[in-house]
Amino acid sequence: MSGNQRKSFVGDVVARQSRQLRRYFAARVRNATDVADLAQEVFLRLLRVERHDKIRSPEAYLFTIASHVLHQHALNQATTPESVDITDPLVDQRLGVESDPGVQRDLEERMKGVSQALEQVAPNARACFLLHCRDGWTLEEIGTRLGVSRSMVKKHIAKAVLHCRQQMQAGEEGHFP
Repeated sequence: MSGNQRKSFVGDVVARQSRQLRRYFAARVRNATDVADLAQEVFLRLLRVERHDKIRSPEAYLFTIASHVLHQHALNQATTPESVDITDPLVDQRLGVESDPGVQRDLEERMKGVSQALEQVAPNARACFLLHCRDGWTLEEIGTRLGVSRSMVKKHIAKAVLHCRQQMQAGEEGHFP
C-alpha cells in the first residue's frame, strides 16, 4: 500500500471513528486533556501499519490499538489507590454531555456521594472498584497489580458497589451523612 493510500485509509477511519474513539478515552481517563493526545497516538500507530488492505475490520483494529494505548497510558499514570479522587473526572466527563444546570447539580451531588461512600470502604475494595470501573482494567490485571486472585478482586468490587448503593439509597431517603 502506498503512502497516499495509507493516508487515505487512515483519513477515512479518522472521519468515521474519531468521535467514538474520543468518547472511549473520555470514559476511561482521569484527565480530559489526555483524550486528544491518546486519540492522536492511536491514529499515528494506525499510520505506521504497512498493510492496511489486510485489516478486515478497521473499527475493531482501531479499538484494539486504543486499548493498548490506554493500557500504556494507565501504566504511565499509575498512582496509589489511596490518592485517587473520582469526583472530578466523572463529573467533568458527564457535564460535557449535559448542559442543564439542574442535571449538572444533581450529578455533582451524586458523584460527591459516591466519592464519600468509596472513602468508607477498605482500600483494596476502593482500588479494585476504581481500576475496574474508571480505568477499564480487567479483573486479572487488577489481581496481578494488587497481588490477589481474580475472585478476590470480584469480591472487593462487589463490596464497593454494594456499599455505594446502600449509601446512595440512604441519601435518597434523606439519611446520607
